[in-house]
Amino acid sequence: MLVVRAFRPADAESVEFIMASATRELRAVYAPVPLTDIAPVKHSSSSTRVVALDRTDTVVGVAECIVCPLALYVQGVAVASTHRRCGVAGALLGHLAMLAVDMGLPVVQVATIKETGNVEVFQRLGFEVIEERISERFLGLHGQPVTEVTLKRQVA
Repeated sequence: MLVVRAFRPADAESVEFIMASATRELRAVYAPVPLTDIAPVKHSSSSTRVVALDRTDTVVGVAECIVCPLALYVQGVAVASTHRRCGVAGALLGHLAMLAVDMGLPVVQVATIKETGNVEVFQRLGFEVIEERISERFLGLHGQPVTEVTLKRQVA
């Protein structure tokens, strides 16, 4: 059984570990374009994090989102490697869908890099592809282009 709740300061160490591990795995596929090559991306200062806890109250996943005018935008989802394929991402995204409904937002939206294989993961969780484009922000490990895919899930 999983419980999803708001991030608490006491969760910081576990969340950092999970995010660092997930980021290392993604960096085996793609990396950000050096900032000198592109305009800086403005980040929202009002992001919200939620965590998933297993039955032992151990943090096993995290998701971060920001509120946009017409959607709740998921900036990232990370699941501990020991708890993948156990419903953690689905629980986190389901919780965010409920938050979106509570805020009167009809859509949860996410972007991912196609080459990671995560498009299929999001599709299994009820998301549909709405846009594919060559990324201006990321490159493959050998400098090759990668495809950024935006997906959405209707919630209302």
